[in-house]
Amino acid sequence: MTIQRWTLVLLLGWGPLAFSAPDKVDAFMRAEMARGHIPGAAVAVIRDGKVIKQQAYGTANLEWSAPATTRSAFQIASGTKMFTAVLLMDLVGQGKIRLEDPISRYIPDSPPAWSKITVRQLASHTSGLKPGPPNAQIASVASAVEEAKKLPLASAPGEKAAYGSDDFTILTHLLEKVGGAPYRQLLRDRITTPLGMSNTRFDNAAHDAEHIVLTSDVVPERVATYQWQGDHQQQYWFVYPHYTLAAGGLFSSITDMSRFMSALMTGKLLNAELRTAMGAPAPLNDGAAGSFAVGWTVGRYRGRANIGHSGGPALSDTVYFPDDKLAVVVLTNQRKLSPNLAHGVANFYLPPPPFLNEPGITDPAPARTATLKQVLEALARGAAEARHFTGPAKEDLKEMNEWMAMRLGGFPPLGRLVLLSASTDHKKRTYRAVYGKDLTQRWTVTFDPTGLISEVDATDE
Repeated sequence: MTIQRWTLVLLLGWGPLAFSAPDKVDAFMRAEMARGHIPGAAVAVIRDGKVIKQQAYGTANLEWSAPATTRSAFQIASGTKMFTAVLLMDLVGQGKIRLEDPISRYIPDSPPAWSKITVRQLASHTSGLKPGPPNAQIASVASAVEEAKKLPLASAPGEKAAYGSDDFTILTHLLEKVGGAPYRQLLRDRITTPLGMSNTRFDNAAHDAEHIVLTSDVVPERVATYQWQGDHQQQYWFVYPHYTLAAGGLFSSITDMSRFMSALMTGKLLNAELRTAMGAPAPLNDGAAGSFAVGWTVGRYRGRANIGHSGGPALSDTVYFPDDKLAVVVLTNQRKLSPNLAHGVANFYLPPPPFLNEPGITDPAPARTATLKQVLEALARGAAEARHFTGPAKEDLKEMNEWMAMRLGGFPPLGRLVLLSASTDHKKRTYRAVYGKDLTQRWTVTFDPTGLISEVDATDE
């Protein structure tokens, strides 16, 4: 650099960092916001309890052109369940409730069908209670519990996970009964007030009896939620009935979510034993591990165990890697998204997966693999053609194209498919798809006798 340019740098108050490469997380977020029509977003990265990255992007309210800030209150939707889980585990730590207790111990007049449902099964969506949409006509938690008592179970307790049932309504009833206070007060007293989470609250939105008027409390610095409708944004509200608030509806800022995750990681909320119990997958009756822990989802990513929760489906996206002492939170105000932004940010902080270069097994039908590679590339563009599919996969192709384009559209190009397993008739095959240098997805594909795809499923690994 010439003397003249250094003089200009000093006069303008710049330093050498002004010429450094842009932050990779910022570049990733801005690219994903453009691709996903996201007006506003915020991200936090917490390592070993310390916030190492915190940033807001874009616009919180399009009508007022209000910028998103680190104190903007985003709707976190089902991300609320993480807070409810902490409240439950706090009561477990106090010896006031036990995860393996039958819920009939706390609800003496519960129906006989509930006699084998445990507290853990409520919190892990494995109770067998019937899934269904919330009923806005129900006025209270007590009334919702009474209505739930009238319904038959959809499955045996512990048989399978069924998200969206009455689990968290019953759990709210237990928390309030054992905790001795309404859910909102328990949340304030145990979590938000002690941690100084001043941007975290419910809006208590509700329709009037005629469903004409919508009212809500004032939420300072509230972020408006949008959904992309082909060529324009549309503002969007989901009104959470008051009896469902332990399952969803909380507003929070990235500053407050950072405080929550930091406190959780450092033992300020729960000790190590309680955190481990909260994050353990709930076992199913057949011995398999369920996909939910106590109020948190469980899974693997880049070969590492992680827990977390999304909401909306991606208004909030939180992932925590206990072994790496790493947590990532991403908040957005775009409803029509796939919840993969937190993993996308985590990619910049995690090493490559240990299985990245494993060779797989010998492929006895390479032509089938070559065709599948073309199909997966088309799915990432939302352009897979019906001629490759049959049965359920063909019926769901429009939705699958839309979902996979959201989920995979920001990935690097698909490099290779590694065959991990195959049935003897070649109908069912499991592959590892490697995108770019080190991003992977596991695909399980079922073919019909003619080679058409009848079922397809993608999972993180």
